[in-house]
Amino acid sequence: MEHTFDIKAAFAADALSAKLAPVAASERIQALDVVRGFALIGIFFMNIEYFNRSFLDFGTGIPPAAHGIDWLATYFVNYFVAGKFWTIFSLLFGMGFAVMLSRAEETNRPFIKPYIRRIIALAIFGFLHNVMLWYGDILLSYAFTAGGLLIVLFGRWKWIVLSVVGLLGFCFIPGMNSFGAVVAGIAYMGLLGLFIRNEKLVKVFGKQIPLFSVLFLVAGVLVGLVALVSWFVVAMKNGRNPMSVMAFVFLLIAFLSARFHQPTTARFWRAGVLIYCMPFLIGTVFGIISYQQPIKSVFNSPEAVQLAAEKAKIKAEEELSKKAAIAEGKLAPKVNAKTDAKVEAKKGDPKVVKTDAQKKIETDADSINNIQENRKKIAEDVEVLSHGTYMDTVKQRFDRLMEGPFNPAGMAFEAIALFLLGLWFVRAKIITKSSEHLALFRQIAVIGLPVGWGLSVLASSIAVSHVPGVSGDGWQLSQMLLNLGNLPTCLAYLSIVVLMLHSDTVFSKIKVLAPFGRMALTNYLMQSLVQASFFYGWGMGYFGLGRAQQLGFAVCVICLQVLFSHWWLARFRYGPLEWVWRAVTYWQFPVMRIKPDSLQAQIG
Repeated sequence: MEHTFDIKAAFAADALSAKLAPVAASERIQALDVVRGFALIGIFFMNIEYFNRSFLDFGTGIPPAAHGIDWLATYFVNYFVAGKFWTIFSLLFGMGFAVMLSRAEETNRPFIKPYIRRIIALAIFGFLHNVMLWYGDILLSYAFTAGGLLIVLFGRWKWIVLSVVGLLGFCFIPGMNSFGAVVAGIAYMGLLGLFIRNEKLVKVFGKQIPLFSVLFLVAGVLVGLVALVSWFVVAMKNGRNPMSVMAFVFLLIAFLSARFHQPTTARFWRAGVLIYCMPFLIGTVFGIISYQQPIKSVFNSPEAVQLAAEKAKIKAEEELSKKAAIAEGKLAPKVNAKTDAKVEAKKGDPKVVKTDAQKKIETDADSINNIQENRKKIAEDVEVLSHGTYMDTVKQRFDRLMEGPFNPAGMAFEAIALFLLGLWFVRAKIITKSSEHLALFRQIAVIGLPVGWGLSVLASSIAVSHVPGVSGDGWQLSQMLLNLGNLPTCLAYLSIVVLMLHSDTVFSKIKVLAPFGRMALTNYLMQSLVQASFFYGWGMGYFGLGRAQQLGFAVCVICLQVLFSHWWLARFRYGPLEWVWRAVTYWQFPVMRIKPDSLQAQIG
């Protein structure tokens, strides 16, 4: 990109402008590792639930069967843990990126190639974790996000455009629909890079406006004109609300990006907060509208239920026909004549304009079939996980992943916001010199905790569970408010941990989590191995353990892992998988053992 500020120069400038005395490496790393260890605890509390139920059941809230202490345990995790700790973990990945970049500059070492190797290794860890142990892996998504961060900070606009155009065709290959998340992600990261790095100004109505803002201004005006036309053209009425909202969002981004374009050092956190909060703010508006509607279920429509049954029957006949053809060694017909007639009958004459009621019935019928298909998959998951062999579970997870192999890239659209915030925390020296910013951490904790918890409690007062196919129950509004509360709560938790670390009281003992956090990759994957071995049918078979007992189990494992981490790092410089990750990153075998006479603290 032309007219950009130099990322490396910005880091160097920050270092030169800092007048405070350098902080010891052990203190800087300790603050990060303690927070990382704390985040691992919350991650365990979150993940353990879905070692005891199908991951396809994710997003439905507290199970109806939960009562008493299990209900309270689920409520505690859902509203004070879940969503708060993966955000901390994401912040830490952004911080790790910035620390690695600054160290590369200080030692005059290359950065891009080692970091690409680091991303590839993380993706391999994530893929193996996903297939061999647990479908809820987050490492693969982080690998995609880390690649996106490279585009944001170092990508050249010409190559970004060429990549999007060149890769777009892959989305049309059968079975590659999910690749669209990668293509869209490249474009998305390119736009973020344009905001963060481009300094070019364009004169609009006599005012100098950033190029990024001009692009969104033009897009907002064009979409706004289409939205305006849609209010006068009946055939376009279904696009009225979406187009109107899109135009408003584009114009709002244009205004905010122009208004808050300077200073350059603040763009990271401003971009992060905006792209994290905006989808949930928009969702909150629609959630409020939906909450005003009466509660209803797609299953309450006899016409939709009947149509869904007919469509399901036709689909079953097609699948049987395909299986029979494959068994005979023939090419599977797309559909036989009889079925073709039925399909056309259900689709109706394309020249006939369907009424809104007919469209609603068809939409509800499709929703019914999707819900029933998902229920079937959930039942299959539970059966395999609770009674299947290890290879049965591997095959199941691999098949699920191959249904959308690039779906993990979709999480990058949200995680990049937290990566950018983490990057800013390091660039501004807030986390690396945490002892000098305790007043800021106090402010974040005092404001963030009541705001975050308040939004969480408000969300839980609206709805704590959801039945698929039901609308008007407030679930959408509840989830949007909960997600909005995750960010301030996450920052408050991080701040509280830092304040405890620097406390002169017993709270400073939280530093005991530092070795646990230094071995975060090893401990994260070890948690999955322990849980899979304990809960799944091929292991000890405790699948379906009560929620309160799950948390008790998690606490016991975490205590053992903390002890193990202390024992291991008293003898070795890195955790086992951290050593592998570092070896791949720097393409050399680092020294593993600590010499007995060495008095220097070894830092990962």
